[in-house]
Amino acid sequence: MEGTAGRKLILLTTAIVTLLCMPLATAGKATVQKDHNGKIYEAYVTGRMHIWKDALQEMTEKYRRTPSDSLLYDVLLAQYGLIGYYLEEDRKEEAEALLQEAEGYLEQLQEKPDYKLESLLFDAAFKAFHINLRPRRGMSLGPQSSRLIDQALEMYPRYPRGHLEKGNMLFHAPRLLGGSKKESVKHYERAVTLWERHLPENHKWLYLSTMVNLAKAQKETGELDQAIATLEKALQFEPEFRWVRDELLPEFREKRKNEK
Repeated sequence: MEGTAGRKLILLTTAIVTLLCMPLATAGKATVQKDHNGKIYEAYVTGRMHIWKDALQEMTEKYRRTPSDSLLYDVLLAQYGLIGYYLEEDRKEEAEALLQEAEGYLEQLQEKPDYKLESLLFDAAFKAFHINLRPRRGMSLGPQSSRLIDQALEMYPRYPRGHLEKGNMLFHAPRLLGGSKKESVKHYERAVTLWERHLPENHKWLYLSTMVNLAKAQKETGELDQAIATLEKALQFEPEFRWVRDELLPEFREKRKNEK
């Protein structure tokens, strides 16, 4: 249901974060992008996914009229989140159609020298999306996705999105392919720490998503108290985060109560 959709924006594998806010050609463009990013953040916090879709459409139309590298990145980031939502909702036809469109935009981003790191991680995320659509491709695409993430982390070890994607890979991959929920906790924690040093406006929803991922991994590894503390921290950052406030945190607290 759309009221709980924000929680399902994944959390999977999933795309890329600019450490620095790239300067735009004009102040007008900056204003437009901030508005779109604000809408996407609102959609994630409230779970009202129609806001996300509308913002993505507006950004896409704006990019087609007046392209800029930073707007291209924001379009891809919005597509990345929406594809993840479609996959969690089992709306695979919509996910696949948007993934094909996003891969076209990724080809454009790959031509931008300043976005090499981001391109690697989008590529890794999109390969993981393909695995979700067709699991039989996991044996070939899984290692490819993992190598792209490692390459990005080798280029810049303090890149929060790289650690988020590494955490996603470790959490979701089977042990046979290198998965480890305990190791995923370390990378999620590192991503949170790095984002707290510098959090661009267009990555605020990713910061919250990372804390949700971290809490889930902590819960899965028997660290329920730490998981609850992580969710409480997310609410301190955004008190209106409905999924955490109304569902996850009460659920985790009830589980702890029942275990005592």
